[in-house]
Amino acid sequence: MKGVLVAVLTATFVSQSQGVLAAALSLEQAQQLAISEDPNLKGNSYRQQALKSEQYASAYWANPQLSTSIQNLPTDGFSLDQEPMTQFKVGIKQQLPRGDVNALNYQKLAVMSRQVDTQSAARLASLKKAVSLIWLDWYYANERLALLKQEGQLLTQLMDVTESRYSQGLGKSQQSDILQVRLAQLTLEDKYTKAHQALLEARAALSEFYGAPLSSDMTPDNLALGALLYGYTLDLSALYRVVSDSEPFSLLQQHPEARGLQLQSDVQAKQVDIAREQTKPQWSVDASYGYRQDAQNGASRADFVSLGVQVDLPYFTRPKQDADVAAAVSRVNALKTDFRLKVNQLASQAQMLKVRLASLSKRKALYKNGLTNEVEGLAQTLLSAYTADTANFSEVVQAHLRQIQVQDSLLAIHVEEAKTLASLIYLYAPSLEASNHNAMELNHEY
Repeated sequence: MKGVLVAVLTATFVSQSQGVLAAALSLEQAQQLAISEDPNLKGNSYRQQALKSEQYASAYWANPQLSTSIQNLPTDGFSLDQEPMTQFKVGIKQQLPRGDVNALNYQKLAVMSRQVDTQSAARLASLKKAVSLIWLDWYYANERLALLKQEGQLLTQLMDVTESRYSQGLGKSQQSDILQVRLAQLTLEDKYTKAHQALLEARAALSEFYGAPLSSDMTPDNLALGALLYGYTLDLSALYRVVSDSEPFSLLQQHPEARGLQLQSDVQAKQVDIAREQTKPQWSVDASYGYRQDAQNGASRADFVSLGVQVDLPYFTRPKQDADVAAAVSRVNALKTDFRLKVNQLASQAQMLKVRLASLSKRKALYKNGLTNEVEGLAQTLLSAYTADTANFSEVVQAHLRQIQVQDSLLAIHVEEAKTLASLIYLYAPSLEASNHNAMELNHEY
């Protein structure tokens, strides 16, 4: 009987679940599908097209105005040749832009177009992070269920052996041993229910990004940390170097969230220039041709040509225009403050995540190099002692349960480390790529 017990316990911890999966969704596939289905990114492409069209249209002047009239028509006969001042007049008028408003609007729309690009980059980074975090929750719940199933198999097999030993009156087996295993099974059932709930919730949460629920038989694929960098040019080793060596308060100024505020400040700066242009006069030119019929006695009458210039005088509303300029300047200053606040927030998050990653790395090393081997050795030692009737059964159960708990804790650390990396990638990867892009553009100019 003791030999059978040893074989059962050994098989439980050596074997791994080999169930056939109907479908497996990798982290990279989850991100790729979410990006392809994201309405926000699609909407930004339309916004980009709209701004380009507006930018093209902003270079044009206002439409010229065409006018026609019959002037000085006598009311006693309504004859066109009775009075010398009667004429058929055709005129055209063109209003010129006020100062450099058109050019400034063109530049403003160009900055707004870049702002949409930055918003898309921020959305892309945020989307990858959100999908990664939820997928990791899904992965953790799925892997934890597998561990709990192993624990359940262990407890079931131990229960069978314990009942058999108790019924046969072998060794030191007692009824309390059976009750201990049953209590452990009930506790395990609660853990399993919670883990299954977490799995269903995570899978349901992923449907937000796809517009449809995932199949109930779909499971997460194996975790590859490199997939967290999907769509970026750097690898994990480069990321670790950047996180370790870079100054976040400087680098994260290039983050899309911060860069978006900076571009919004540039848009408002153009609005300041446009407000200042409103203090300049606006000119209009017009020309008209007046046709006159010959007199009733046959005398010829000359036609009229008129040329004119008009200008509005905004000087009487100067206080209003000065107030508009002051308001625009204040908005620029407010956005500069928002930019600095955003950089500080991002850099603070980066510092916190660096500390967390270092702590998780230490804990992971402790579990891998120490605790895992220790609990495994303890379980084997107590199992051997129990078969020789020199150890208490409860000690054997607790040792093997502790072995499962250590594996569960190591899994939690591994997933938390992946989540921390996903958050660091969100901060550093787009910032580094934007910084490199700006450097390349600067070198190209020179």
